[in-house]
Amino acid sequence: MKRKLLPALLSLLLLATQAPLAFSQSGSLTDWTAVQRIKTGEKVYVRQKNGKEIRAEMIEASDTTLTIDRDGKPFSIPRTDVRQVYIAEGKAQKGKWALIGAGIGAGTGAAIGATRVSRDHDDSEIWVPVGLIIGTGSGALGGMLFGQTTRKRTLVYAMY
Repeated sequence: MKRKLLPALLSLLLLATQAPLAFSQSGSLTDWTAVQRIKTGEKVYVRQKNGKEIRAEMIEASDTTLTIDRDGKPFSIPRTDVRQVYIAEGKAQKGKWALIGAGIGAGTGAAIGATRVSRDHDDSEIWVPVGLIIGTGSGALGGMLFGQTTRKRTLVYAMY
């Protein structure tokens, strides 16, 4: 009996120590003043209650309205329509994703080229390097385009 009680007590103690941390995080995310503290010109992602997500630059946030720069034009969203606000941090990692894409493309291209090799044709060995070259180039391009769109997002405000 004592052996079953000790793990249960330790589990309850661990959960009790984590509860204040969880409540403090959820309370700060519903605070609109965090949105009002975002600097002008910072890149933000705004998810509205209708499900649409807007990528823009911050202009200002009043008590009732969030104003952002969307494609060079000011766009106002009522506070009641805002579900989440994220800040985009860091720079796009185009080089990293281009290298990853190049590696994946090179392997795929070489594998596809290897399927074309035949003992019946003298020049069929050319397909492996051709597949490698085409796969590396297209993979690098795809990876760079993907890396251009990815940035780390930090949730600043959430209202459900």
